[in-house]
Amino acid sequence: MNYTAAARPSQKKKSNHQRFINMEISALQKIVKDRYFKTDNERGIYHTALWFHEEVGELSSAIAGGDRQNAKEEFADVLMWLLTLANLMEIDMEEIVADYLNNPRKLPSK
Repeated sequence: MNYTAAARPSQKKKSNHQRFINMEISALQKIVKDRYFKTDNERGIYHTALWFHEEVGELSSAIAGGDRQNAKEEFADVLMWLLTLANLMEIDMEEIVADYLNNPRKLPSK
């Protein structure tokens, strides 16, 4: 299967929560950029990376503690901070995920 960064056709109008289901990575990355870029850019890449590392630690703690509810929140935090870092570095996450999925070296070993 070949993965691309192509957009999906528009869907019926949905509630705010439903609207984010099945969202393209590029659309989510743009939302994160629109909401947080100014603040994140002022903070700088180094300090933003520290926030990201803190969130990864919180996710690890939730997993280790078997706290599924907290882990769900931390997964979202980690994803948002990852997209923030990509925005600061001007990296298109949808493009690099497609590249990753199409790279035969990234397939599971047998």
